[in-house]
Order: sequence, then structure tokens, then C-alpha cells
Amino acid sequence: MVDRSSEITGDTIVSEQDWLRRLDRELNQAQYEFVTLSAPAILGLAGPGSGKTRALMYRAAHLIKNGVPPGSMMLLTFTNKAAGEMKERLEKLIGYLPKGLWAGTFHSTGARILRRHAPLLGRTGQFTILDEVDSNRLLRQLVDSLPFKIDRDGRNLLLKRRFLEKVISRHRNSNLTVEQVILEYYPRQVEYTELIERLGRMYTERKRESNSFDFDDLLICWRDLFRDHPRVKAEYRERFRHLLVDEFQDTNRIQAELVDQFAGAASICVVGDDAQSIYAFRQAEVKNIVTFPDKYPRCQVIRMERNYRSTPEIVSLADRSIAINREQLKKKLYSSNPPGEKPVLVQARDVYQEASLVGYLVGELHSFGVPYKEIAVLYRSSYLSSGVEFELMRRQLRYRTFGGLRFLQKGHIKDVTAYLRVLYNPEDRVSWQRVVTLQPGIGEATFETLWKEWSRFPDRLQAMLSGKVSPPRGAAGWERLRETYLDLVTPGLTLPAMIDIVLQKNYDAILEKSYPDQFEERRQGIERLADYGARFASLGQFLDTISLDDSIYSDGSLPSTDRGFLTLSTIHSAKGKEWEAVFVIGLNEGQFPSSRIDSSLVEEERRLFYVAVTRARRYLYLLSYRQDHRQWGAAPLIPSLFLRELPPETYQVLEPDPEF
Repeated sequence: MVDRSSEITGDTIVSEQDWLRRLDRELNQAQYEFVTLSAPAILGLAGPGSGKTRALMYRAAHLIKNGVPPGSMMLLTFTNKAAGEMKERLEKLIGYLPKGLWAGTFHSTGARILRRHAPLLGRTGQFTILDEVDSNRLLRQLVDSLPFKIDRDGRNLLLKRRFLEKVISRHRNSNLTVEQVILEYYPRQVEYTELIERLGRMYTERKRESNSFDFDDLLICWRDLFRDHPRVKAEYRERFRHLLVDEFQDTNRIQAELVDQFAGAASICVVGDDAQSIYAFRQAEVKNIVTFPDKYPRCQVIRMERNYRSTPEIVSLADRSIAINREQLKKKLYSSNPPGEKPVLVQARDVYQEASLVGYLVGELHSFGVPYKEIAVLYRSSYLSSGVEFELMRRQLRYRTFGGLRFLQKGHIKDVTAYLRVLYNPEDRVSWQRVVTLQPGIGEATFETLWKEWSRFPDRLQAMLSGKVSPPRGAAGWERLRETYLDLVTPGLTLPAMIDIVLQKNYDAILEKSYPDQFEERRQGIERLADYGARFASLGQFLDTISLDDSIYSDGSLPSTDRGFLTLSTIHSAKGKEWEAVFVIGLNEGQFPSSRIDSSLVEEERRLFYVAVTRARRYLYLLSYRQDHRQWGAAPLIPSLFLRELPPETYQVLEPDPEF
């Protein structure tokens, strides 16, 4: 570093000693060491709530105050919001936003570099960047341009559910071939392998012809540019002498390779927490941070282990849990916050008692002065929220969901309820249209023709059942739908039995074809809906209730005097956030950890549990239940592995009243 005895910031002369005294006052010992260290490679291993981004920005400020030209520094992160916050923090620290500094996301930085060198990649500097909608539109055009037709089900799978886009992206961001991607992630769709390989090649060529890049290209082509053009790589290695990367545990293979391009020429400083690496499904690789000290032999590892967020009791439970993982860089979290209550473990009878307990405890916390906006309910998979959503509706409590739509607004739930709405009201055109166009070979145009013919009959359902009406196309799908309704009109059926018929006779095959990567989770959500429906004496009562709940309790519908929204969120969407009180629900074996993962991913699931519990500042509730009413029977459950392995001294147990 360049030594400077003083510098001018605005009208104030700040000496180096004044700055160091400020660092000593505002940082803890580990943060101070991280900020002031001089080394070719630095890993800030920072636990949750330890202020890692804050420390990274202090380091950037320290470099500038020690004479490092801002133009020789590159700061990288993952979201535009995070990039904006980094700039704001740096500006507050030094009093101005330095000119020449590169600070942005990996993707925006890639776009900046590619625009300068676009001709080397067969583009001009005025190339366009395709977002998800643009990419899907281009892929749709390519599918339409094929010299042969794909049936409607295949087309919907490839395009409507973004299956084609997902496979191509996974292939490009990993070392896997298209065939390997499909066999590993979508084995039921192996028939599409050759077609996707062909479309992938067409997609690459069409982007070049249209002078465009997609989001993946911004990283992959940046990497390839440096690999294939050594003079370009040398230019950037000469310019950037300090590379600072936030949330390094979230990097994928390409991003790690990009960071490696600067090794030996720049001081590479990264911060992150391997214990919070939870995005393998986005190709993030925890080994990037775990092996960082080995990759850079002169690397200095600074452990920032003080948690400023949570009580010592919550930190202790989190630390004891994550310590079980083998693939990690060890650290020991601690908290200097005032002591609080031990985390509470609750085992309910079933999902409905779990939901009732959440509703009751939310009310208790609120009566103690905890605002609703400071309370969150977190879960591994979005279908697990259904019971709590129904309970909050009953209590007329407003909530917002993150990581997906509200339960009743999800496509597969609306599909199933459309089958039932038709049964209840055969004149419901919207529901008929939804159900009929789900069938293979029947599209919107065919439905319009069918609906006009149907209008000749006083009872559309009876006309269908008697075979008096049929569409001009899609005869096989129509016949399966007709057989479904022949079973549905059987007298005395319960709501669960009706939904079972819909699934077994018709919708199961549609669901699996439409959501190959989410079939089990979505089917479990439908089973939850069926179990909820068992509470109602009639189909009409059930449909009225879910219709009113879906409309009455939408955002902004309750009086403005209400004191805020509760948060319902998947754990993945909750990362980076915090609340005064957190409920983690569905902590049952097979649900969390998920039954859909193999043993090699249990450590990532434990990291996900770790992220969930460290969102809480003062109150933490961990809930499981003994019975799961799926398949219209009671399946026994045991608490999650992550609860069973906790030392008893890290929690307290709340026994629900049997009458609750």
C-alpha cells in the first residue's frame, strides 16, 4: 500500500492516525485486521450478522485513504440492490463516491467489458441483453421454426415452464452435457435430449445473428474473452490491482474462474460464509469458498465470528448445528448481545395444530409489543405454508409471501379448483376454459369452437357426460376428461375423494408433464388442499371459502390502521433478512431435509437450516408435527434430523395442550 500522512476530503484534513483511530473505534478486532491487512489473497470468513459487507466497504475505504487509485479497484457482488448499497456505504465512509471505481454485479461488469470488446465475439458494442422474457420469446421462435411439429404438451413443457431454458443454462454453467443435465435433474424427460441439443445450437447462432447476449453469456463470454484473447486479459490484469468480492459462497464455477483470472496480478479479497451456501440449484458451488485458502497458498483467512444480530442462545443453537457439517471452514460464533430465551421446540399433532400454534404464538408476541412486520414464518418448500396461510386467513391477519405466490394463487392449485368449480357451476366459462385447454391437443382456438357448439345445450356438463358434444381436435384428452367427470358426479363423494379422482383420472399426468422438476412438491400441495377440504360439509361451502379468502385478504384490503404484514417466506428467499421473531415450520424428516435430495446434499440442507435460525434476533420457534394427512390418510412423521441432532441444552420444549 502507498503510505500517505494525510489526505483532503472536502474541506477537512484527515490524518492517517485519525482514520486508524476511527477504524479502531468502529470495528471489532477481527474486522480491523481484515480491513487493514496487506496480502495477495484474503478470505474474510464471516458468520451471519457479523457485518461482512460493512467490513468489505471499510476495506475499500481504507485502500483509497492509503493512496490506492479507485480506478484500480473492482468490487463485485450479486444483485443491483447490493451493488447500490455498497456504493452508498463507501460514499458515507469517505464523504464522496470515487471516480473510476468499478462496483457492480458480476453480470453488469461482464456487460461493461463485453461492450468494449464486442467485435472479438462477433457483436457490436450496441448489442442487446436478453432478459428471461426475451430469451423465452427467442426460444419460442426457434421451436416454431423447426421443420417438424411438436405436440402441445411438449411445447408447453419446453417453453411455458422454461424447461428448455433451464436445461440449456445448467449445461452452460456446469461441466455437464445436455444429456447429463437431463439424466441428473429431469430423468423423466430424456426423450427431449437430442431436440434440446439441437435447439441449443440454434439458440447460440441466433443470438450472434441478432447481436445479443443473454444473462449467462455475460459471464461465460467474459471468461472466454480472457481465455481466447491474452492481450485483453493482460490489459485488465494490469489495470485492476484490487479485486473485492462480496458473498463469495454464492459464486458458481464461471464466477470463480473469473476471479481466478486476476490471481497473481491483483490482491484478491473475498468475504463470505460457507455455512450460508444454499444455492446449489442455481449452480453455486460451496467448494469455491472452502478451497479458496488452498487455491491461493499465501491466502490469509480472517474469521469474523461475532454475531451482532441474535441473542447468545440463538447463536449457540446455530453454531452447534452447523458444526456437524464436514465440508466447511471451521469457525466459532459468539454473541455479545444481552441473553434471551432459549429457542423453543414444538411438536404438534398435525399440520393444523402446527398452524394454530403459530397463530396463537404470533398473537402472544404481538401482545408483548412485537410488531407483525417483525415476525416471519419460514419453510423449506412453499407447499408447507398452506396450513399457516389458512390459519392467518381465519384470524384475518395480513401477510406477504416471498419465494412464490400465495398458496391459493398457485397455478396447480387453481387448476384443481377449476375442475371442482365446473362441477359446482357448469356455466363457469373461465373454469371450463382452464380445464379443457389443459388437455392434450386442445388449445384456445379449439375451445372457442367447442364453446359455441356447447351453447346449444341447456346443461353443458350433462351434454359432455352424454357424449353429445366433443371438440374437433384432442379427442383422447377430451375422453379422459369426460371419464373424470363421470366419476366426479357419483353421489356422496367427499372433497378429498373428488380431488383424488381429479388427480388419478386426469391431472396427475398433466402435472408431471408441466412441472417435471417440481412434480412431487406441487402434488404435495394439492394433497394439502384435499386435507383442508375434508373440513367442509359441501363443495359449495369449500369453494366459497377459498374464493373469499383469496380475494378478501389480498394486500391492502384490510384497514390502514393495521400494524403491518407478517412475512411468510421460503428460507432461500429469506437469506439476507432478519426479524425479531422467526418460526421455522415443517421440520419433519422427508420435508426438511427434503425427501427429494440424496445424501450428498444433506450438508446443504443443514446450511439451509442454519440460515433459517440465524434470521431471528430474539425469538426462535422450531415446529414439527407427528402426522401428515397426505394421500387422504394419516402418515406418521418424525422430527427433522436437524432437530434430533441438537444438544438438549440449546433449546426448551413447549408441549401443546392436547385440547388445543
